[in-house]
Amino acid sequence: MAVHPGGTQQLEFAGSTEEQTLARRVFEIMTGQGSLAARDALIRQSLDNLAAYLAAQDNTLAEQLAPRIEAAISANSDVFKREERDGTVIVSTSRRGASSGRQPDRRHTFAQRLYEPVKPLPVEDINNIVTTIRPPLTTVEPVQISNYWRALAGQAPLEVDLVVPTAETPVEAPAEEAPVPAAEAPAMATPAVVEPEPAVEATPQPTVPQPVPVQRPVAPRPAVSLTTVLLSDGTAVDLKRPVDDLMAEFGAALQAEVAAAFSEDPLRRVVSFGAQYYSADALPNFGKNDLRRIRDYIIEQAEPMPDVSILSDVYRERPGTNSFEVFRFGLNYRLSRERDFEFVGMEGLSLWSAKGLPAIGSKRVKASDLGQFYSFQVEGFDETEPSTDGTVSHYLTPFEWEYGVLAMNAAFASIMPQPLLPEQRSAALRIEAPQHYSTYLAEVRFPTVNRGGWIWGLEDFFREYLVPGTLITLSATEEANGFTIAYEEIGGVEEKLLHFEEKRNRFVFMPVTYYAAVDEDLLPSQRRYGKLRNLKPLPMNDRKKTDVVLEHVFETMGEQLGTKEEPMYWIQFNELHLAITVLRPMSRAYLEYLLGQDPAFYADEATVGAYYYKPAPKAEEPDDTVDDEDLDDDE
Repeated sequence: MAVHPGGTQQLEFAGSTEEQTLARRVFEIMTGQGSLAARDALIRQSLDNLAAYLAAQDNTLAEQLAPRIEAAISANSDVFKREERDGTVIVSTSRRGASSGRQPDRRHTFAQRLYEPVKPLPVEDINNIVTTIRPPLTTVEPVQISNYWRALAGQAPLEVDLVVPTAETPVEAPAEEAPVPAAEAPAMATPAVVEPEPAVEATPQPTVPQPVPVQRPVAPRPAVSLTTVLLSDGTAVDLKRPVDDLMAEFGAALQAEVAAAFSEDPLRRVVSFGAQYYSADALPNFGKNDLRRIRDYIIEQAEPMPDVSILSDVYRERPGTNSFEVFRFGLNYRLSRERDFEFVGMEGLSLWSAKGLPAIGSKRVKASDLGQFYSFQVEGFDETEPSTDGTVSHYLTPFEWEYGVLAMNAAFASIMPQPLLPEQRSAALRIEAPQHYSTYLAEVRFPTVNRGGWIWGLEDFFREYLVPGTLITLSATEEANGFTIAYEEIGGVEEKLLHFEEKRNRFVFMPVTYYAAVDEDLLPSQRRYGKLRNLKPLPMNDRKKTDVVLEHVFETMGEQLGTKEEPMYWIQFNELHLAITVLRPMSRAYLEYLLGQDPAFYADEATVGAYYYKPAPKAEEPDDTVDDEDLDDDE
């Protein structure tokens, strides 16, 4: 076999010079025909077609050329294969010049995988594996059961002794026929299980002795009812019970089993969105142009849009039609798999936000910072209780009023919608203020393992109508994402309240006239808390450090009782908590925990609700300056 300089192989053909030439021409024609085929794939062509093609090129008769081609093929049997089909001669070869294709790999057969599956189903009874069907014959053949399935069923392996009839051990035969000796019977290596066939009247044949399997008795296992299913934890569920009882007792477990089974399907024949499941083949297809139209529509509306509005405005699909629900599920499932779209809905209302839509919430504080600020809630320092009537009352802190946020504590979480998807991080809310006939688009951020949750988007409402210390009431409505916010109105009160000047980066007191009822102890007024102006607006990274915030508030708001060398500060707990909530959110329970963790902070036994702070003495730095008196005259 020669090799071309380009790297391709050139076959060497046998026979005479004419036969070699014809064989090479036939090989080039057939490999050109199968140029896109695999190297091991067989390429077939009839002898008549080859003769007609070459005869047209050589300007001769095909009948005269056919025998010469056949002789050239016979001389190169390792390259060409000749076979006849219905009187037609077929010539076969491959691109690598072999007359036979590659043999299939049978090292791991389907029968082996069926016999020993990778993930076998649970076996509670051997009857689940082998079902005996009454055959039409009068004699029932013994059924051989694999020890593999017996081991899964908890039964002992079956030991089978084959009794092969011999001349001394005759086999039972019909009365009119003599038994055939074993020496005349065909030898059999292993017993075979043959499906019984319907009885057909035929001439009686001599009975051929077969190996008789002798099964040792095994203790029977109690049969499992056909209406009983086993869950992954081994719980048996009888499906004959009423549906309401089953769902009340095993509803969550059954849903988890179904969801796990569908998620493990490699073909994804059934897909899910939330608690809904549909066949993947029945869903409509949404291409890139559809996704672009949907995204442009959401951005044009400037807020997250429900799936019903998208279908109605973009695709003219109306609720109530036969295809609406399937189209709706297909839309939600498709958008949930796209990075340019984010699901911000809840149970009963599917809302979608798109990339490029204005963010909800304050731009003056990052979501990552708020998540760390409110992490004390997931650490067990939440002092609120869940609401039982769908209404929560809460006093605004200075930090919440400044940035328009509310803590996602146990009280607010009890009336907020829950996430529908596993990876959902937020949900869009619509909060209405009936006292001012206004509506605000807000967002709830769900807590994670180490990050707290919050509600934001109310900065404009807080700054325009409320002040810190106002008691607000947030109530859920009949809409899935609808809420109302209210407060008690009073006559106008003018007071100098604490404000943060961003341009000058400092806290100042400014005159404000407010019309909301407040708690005087929580109102940061100059009249009661004049020292608040001395607070430093620490960077957000420093506000996350609770020790830095505590020390700064004690040194700024506390009374100095020590000396310059050994300072000591004293402050009331309520005043301390108010000053801290100017810089960052913190519950009273979390503040008490922090004061008890550091020995530098300790309670005043003489005054209830007061604390001392005695910082550790700092080492004095050596003074490197030199006085003029110590210098020599020469210097």
